[in-house]
Amino acid sequence: MSYWDTSALAKLYTAEDDSSAFETKAAQPGATLLTARVTVWEFRRVALRKELAGAIQANGAEIIWQELESDIASGWLGIVEPTAQLAQEFDRVMTTCYRHAPSVPIRTMDALHLAAARVAGEIEMVATDRKLREAAVVLGFRLFPA
Repeated sequence: MSYWDTSALAKLYTAEDDSSAFETKAAQPGATLLTARVTVWEFRRVALRKELAGAIQANGAEIIWQELESDIASGWLGIVEPTAQLAQEFDRVMTTCYRHAPSVPIRTMDALHLAAARVAGEIEMVATDRKLREAAVVLGFRLFPA
């Protein structure tokens, strides 16, 4: 399993220039993807933004949303739910990143993704967001793409 943030999942559900590399990774035998509940909520915004920009068809956000929900229901995409343990790990991620030398001023959503991955025991972060990737390295994650 590997943890996928919103930026990476978007490449599976909407065509982007580098989608094929992510599709190949997700299609590996036995691949199971993991993400946080917050990603599901954030993904709704991403789909609507892409629809508004004309990157997907009119009303395409609903189709993409249904595909995501179907993948969750099938278990192919696992979800880390908000818990007290996630909140505690969020605090540790924020503290570690801000107190690192040099400091890594992580954003709230990125810290939630990283905390969810740590709670789930993941060691690989699949993400394209530069700031999230920088914090992931500080926390000891392997990155995809490398």
